[in-house]
Amino acid sequence: MLSKAIADAHTVAVGEALEYLHTHAGYTRVHNPVTGKKDLVRLSGLVTAAYQHETSRAGDPHLHTHVLVPNKQARDDGVLVSIDSKSLHHEAKTAGIVYQATLRHELHQSMGLEWEPVDPHTGQADIAGIDPDVLTAWSQRSTQLREWAAANLVCEDPDNPTAAQLATAQKATRPRKPENLSWAELKAQWAADERGFAISEQGQAAARHARRTAPGNVLTAARAAAADITKPAFTRADLIEAIGARLPVAIDGAPDGPRILMEVLADRIAVPLTAPREAHEREGHERFTTAPIIAEEAAIVALMGASNPAAALPASAINTEGLSAEQARAITAIATTPWLVQPLSAPAGAGKTTSLRALREAVARSPRHDRVRAFAPTGKAVDVAVREHAGDTGTTVAAALKRLRNGSLTFDERTVVVVDEAGMVGTPALRVLLAATTAAGAKTVLVGDAHQLAPVKSRGGMFEQLCADLPWTQHLTEVWRMHDPEERTASLGLGHGGGATRRRAVDWYRRHDRLATGDAPTMADDAVAAYTRDRTAGKDTLVVADSWEMCDAVNTRIHNDAIAPDAPTVAAARGHRLAVGDVVISRRNDPTIALYGAHGTRQETDDPVRNGHRWDVIDVDPETGRVAARRLSDRAHAVFAGDYLRTHVHLGYAVTVQAAQGTTVDTTHALLSDRAHKGWAYVGLTRGRDANHAYLYTTDAEEADHAHAERAPGIHVGRRGTARDAAAMLAQVVGRDTRDQTAAVTAADTDRALLPEPVVDLLEARTRARAAARIAHHHHLTERAQAADRARAERAVAAELPMLAAEVSQIEVSWQRSPATVYPPPAQGWEDLDDTTRAAVATITASMQNVQVLTVGSDTDKHAALAAVTAAVHGRNKHVLAVPATRGAAAEATDQPYAERVAGPRQTRDRIDNGKWTIPAGNLLIIDDADHLDPKLLRYFTDHATATNTKLLLVHTPTPERQPGHTVVQTLAETLPWTQHIGTESTPQAYRTATERVTELLGEPHTGAPSQASSAAAELLDRRSRVLDTYQKTQARNRRWTDRHAQQERERAHNRGRGGLEL
Repeated sequence: MLSKAIADAHTVAVGEALEYLHTHAGYTRVHNPVTGKKDLVRLSGLVTAAYQHETSRAGDPHLHTHVLVPNKQARDDGVLVSIDSKSLHHEAKTAGIVYQATLRHELHQSMGLEWEPVDPHTGQADIAGIDPDVLTAWSQRSTQLREWAAANLVCEDPDNPTAAQLATAQKATRPRKPENLSWAELKAQWAADERGFAISEQGQAAARHARRTAPGNVLTAARAAAADITKPAFTRADLIEAIGARLPVAIDGAPDGPRILMEVLADRIAVPLTAPREAHEREGHERFTTAPIIAEEAAIVALMGASNPAAALPASAINTEGLSAEQARAITAIATTPWLVQPLSAPAGAGKTTSLRALREAVARSPRHDRVRAFAPTGKAVDVAVREHAGDTGTTVAAALKRLRNGSLTFDERTVVVVDEAGMVGTPALRVLLAATTAAGAKTVLVGDAHQLAPVKSRGGMFEQLCADLPWTQHLTEVWRMHDPEERTASLGLGHGGGATRRRAVDWYRRHDRLATGDAPTMADDAVAAYTRDRTAGKDTLVVADSWEMCDAVNTRIHNDAIAPDAPTVAAARGHRLAVGDVVISRRNDPTIALYGAHGTRQETDDPVRNGHRWDVIDVDPETGRVAARRLSDRAHAVFAGDYLRTHVHLGYAVTVQAAQGTTVDTTHALLSDRAHKGWAYVGLTRGRDANHAYLYTTDAEEADHAHAERAPGIHVGRRGTARDAAAMLAQVVGRDTRDQTAAVTAADTDRALLPEPVVDLLEARTRARAAARIAHHHHLTERAQAADRARAERAVAAELPMLAAEVSQIEVSWQRSPATVYPPPAQGWEDLDDTTRAAVATITASMQNVQVLTVGSDTDKHAALAAVTAAVHGRNKHVLAVPATRGAAAEATDQPYAERVAGPRQTRDRIDNGKWTIPAGNLLIIDDADHLDPKLLRYFTDHATATNTKLLLVHTPTPERQPGHTVVQTLAETLPWTQHIGTESTPQAYRTATERVTELLGEPHTGAPSQASSAAAELLDRRSRVLDTYQKTQARNRRWTDRHAQQERERAHNRGRGGLEL
């Protein structure tokens, strides 16, 4: 009766699965002459061939049916056409979920069986009340990969098997095939099997109570399933799978079976993100989401532009020494901006930890901040961040969320939060975390690579969306991990490149012998051989695999090869046996496990036992079931025992791709199936510093539990492809991009008129948030540019202050007048001068101003002008001293004398100061090339002239090279109204005076209080203005006096002309 009920339930379930396949995958494709595309046309039915088996390959009870779907199917008109295989493959897993849900329902209805919770990934559940050890015992697997792992299978060269291979093969045992036994024999054998089988009534009762007391109804269960779906944008088939994993086995009032109910529920709760599919598009083309997913994405969109000026670190706190230019730019931008959501996108090996260390040091130096909290999806990543000083404290994202819920974790604006591996943090977690940090005004730096692995069992895509939407996202593009620069470039092309770049990257791996391909046992054997060679050479090496099955096989094989058969062992997780010399991995965080130093002293550490840590086994105790291990990263010792050892520690020669992310070793050997995707390949080929190899294997349908293909015992004839075959398979793998896209990104290109209102609201909110972010970022950059300009201007003003002070003070003292410095025109000596020179000389000699400036062009006779001035001085019996400022001017003064004496500036100063020379009032000092004179010496001679009532004539010839005193002399030339010019200025001025530069700098618009340098400069310019104003008033007064005097003279002359008496 029991067997019949199970068989009947199985038959119904197979029928429902096939009905689902026909409804959603029973299509052929027909050319449409109008559109030029192939439309999908539903077939009226599916013809299949079903073969029922009752055993697994290992001979254990395993009721299953093989269903063959012929490629050719009959159309309504009887014509045989090809079925659309892509639709069939897309819906195959969902059909399996329909089978599982129907089977549970039927067995519950017919036998009252209760079930354990359903695995949401497989849709399968165990009957409640069965001991898990019994299930394991009755679930033996026999595949070639397992036989190879157990050393019962030799991978031989098909052309030349060795004697050792043949000897090993002869030792292999051939199990008796279950197909050779009758059904009665099989049942008798199973009944007598020592493994036994029983269903606990207590277990059934507990499951029944849990089912009956579960809150909500079937719609509630469906909505909960949709809320937990691991894709933000999914197909209808994905939603059916999620609902099937949550569907109760007993549904009161349901008129139809699980399949119909799952379909109805999916249609009710799915929210479309794309337009209804067109005739040529498959059902899998359409994408859907749910209301809770829309709400969580909208919540993060609302936080995108959050800012807090107090969150910005001062630029003075940042020290970028030791960083590359790119890293320095990124960290400076992250630190100094006010944005509270700050993504940093960086490929594998880009030096993220080094960059984040600089950020933490900047936080430590900032007076407004006090700590960096480091979060990551894994405890291993957290420990690396804290150990490498990228964070002050750290915890996993899951632990942080738990503490946020219970109130033991809070943030404030003095805190900077760093989330490492942010691409692996699911959207629900990001929503909670960002809501807490932004509300507190704390900056959150999201660091990751969207091209690596997606979140585990959670919705992803949000990190990539934030990187795309936020204009202040920082990007690192340089890879530093690999020693070979070419491999760095290839790794970038593999993960981040487009089609052509990806092809070049794959070709690089091919040309450098990094690729191999073949069947699974052969590739595993090759990877183990390479691993063993590297480890023998003393390298830190790692095997990375894309499935647990491959990991277990490699770990078991390496253990069997490395450990003696009679070595003491202890049972661990995944059925592994651990011995001294094994490498193991811990797979769960446990801070309660004590850690010890090399001498047995207890260690207090911030680096506890973590998921992903690898250890060397240094001792085992089979009697107590304990293992002593030494951590590879820091040599810390731990003892594993009890449930932790049996559940969370296993062999660690090979690890899954997920466990490998964040790991750095010398060499990596990645085992990837033909069903792998780009994320797995990218992570697997970027762990090694020295070299990274990929072993690409083909999956074999005949290796499944239910397959019954004949296998030769003991020997496996290896199948290998060429290097080009391997490259083609890798190209196929890296072209398979399975990254999640958020609901908003998925719906972005769809006509909004075809979308429901909640999706349109999300898209409009995202559009507004992106626009606001761009505007805010533009304003921020403008303000930063203005601030930088102001800072540069302030620095420039400060640099100009000494020269400006010299210029202004020189102007102030250059207004002094003395009648003793007036010289009448000489009786002779001026007759050969041109009119311009004669006028200039006359003005200089007749002026009472102590300081005179003569600008000389290159096309005039400077010596004649100076000789004429000297002649006027001699007319008053005064003397002239030539003080040339350059060697050239000194040579000219010697070769063509215009003064009684020639002496250098410092010699003249020294002799005046020590009293050897006394220059009487009315005498003249001529300084040729005065713009070459040090401003301090120039000021000395100016003060001396005004103090002694002597005249100082400054002569300069403009040149494009800036000289020490040029701006002072140039300022005098431009400011003093009595400055004289002779000749033509043929050389344009390549520089300006300090007065001109500072006036321009202070005239630029700016906000905020002026700096000390600006205030001092403004005061100097004000002093200059007052001097000029005083002079202008004096000049005006003098002109009025001159005009009045002239008027009086005219009146006297008029009176004399009329015979009047002049008194």
